[in-house]
Amino acid sequence: MALSFGRMTRPVGLGLAVALGATLSLGAAASASATTEQPATSVAAQRVKVYELVTKDGGFFYTASESEKQSAIAKHGWSTTQTPLYYLSSAPFTGGKPLFRLRWSKKASYLVTASVAEREKLVGSGDFRYEGILGYAPGSAGAGGSVKVNRLSNDNKWRLAIESHTQKILANEPGWKLDGPLLFQFGTAR
Repeated sequence: MALSFGRMTRPVGLGLAVALGATLSLGAAASASATTEQPATSVAAQRVKVYELVTKDGGFFYTASESEKQSAIAKHGWSTTQTPLYYLSSAPFTGGKPLFRLRWSKKASYLVTASVAEREKLVGSGDFRYEGILGYAPGSAGAGGSVKVNRLSNDNKWRLAIESHTQKILANEPGWKLDGPLLFQFGTAR
């Protein structure tokens, strides 16, 4: 089941070996691609909506590409969820960190991480395939992030949730546990 990855990008040259560790981080991990300084208006103009879809295997899939979302729906029968998610930047910016998307090899279940160390450990295990950079998220509220995002897990399924929705999932959907904070999202398109 191959999808075309419209806006997904792969970083060039990962550089020195990365220490292994599966800890989610709000910035402790080194960025796999350098962030470049861009004017605030430029960053705002590059904001893209993040979509969550449910795969036929019951996993969750994330994309910031409208065409990739439509392809997943049309070709694979995946459906969008009502989970509230907001905006990422499609290009690096000062204070931004890349979010990496990985696919679990056993089923159509996807994991998003901001940690280079976690990405390398999971890919190195042979259980995950690296699919590229989903987008660039504010590493802090000071970098423009107004919406805190967490990652949750449940038996080889992973999902993202804004802070207010995280509590609803944990209270109403048995089996989900909080992995920890991921990064932030922009609350508005501009």
